[in-house]
Amino acid sequence: MIRALLVGSKVVVPDVDDSRYLYSSGFYGKPIGISKPKSPKDITRPLELSLIESVYLTKKGLISVVDKNGETIEYSKLYEYSSKLISKFDIVYKVYEDLRERGFIVRSGIKYGADFAVYTLGPGLEHAPYVVIAVDIDEELSPHELLSFGRVSHSTRKRLLLGLVDRKVGSVRYIMFKWVKM
Repeated sequence: MIRALLVGSKVVVPDVDDSRYLYSSGFYGKPIGISKPKSPKDITRPLELSLIESVYLTKKGLISVVDKNGETIEYSKLYEYSSKLISKFDIVYKVYEDLRERGFIVRSGIKYGADFAVYTLGPGLEHAPYVVIAVDIDEELSPHELLSFGRVSHSTRKRLLLGLVDRKVGSVRYIMFKWVKM
């Protein structure tokens, strides 16, 4: 199992071979100091994982996260810790997990004003065709919010998806928006 270190709001995989393996097995994380690796052989530094990725990889049994004292942090504790640091973590994580389980490559979408940028092939191989915003199905969205979501996706030529999480049944449904000129 790959050993990873919890450092504040990030998790670091210090071993370069482990980092290369994680990156090549699903484009997890970002190598520290390397902005856009083109292939796994470009991974020559430790990997930095987000808390969302770390919770997912811990649940899958691919990594073991340890704290500064070397104590292993179990999945439920890491989930709880992440929930305290990330707003609406349960909603965002549920969408992340669902997309990963469907075979998509999921990266941060913050630069697009979204929760995630989603790839079918992977970063460096294509531009992300989708941006996803995670929403509680019971949450009300104003028309203004919806338009602001759409503006960013349209200006970056990406399709906008809302990932609607139903907490009662634990399911995720998606709505895709397409902008048309009339």
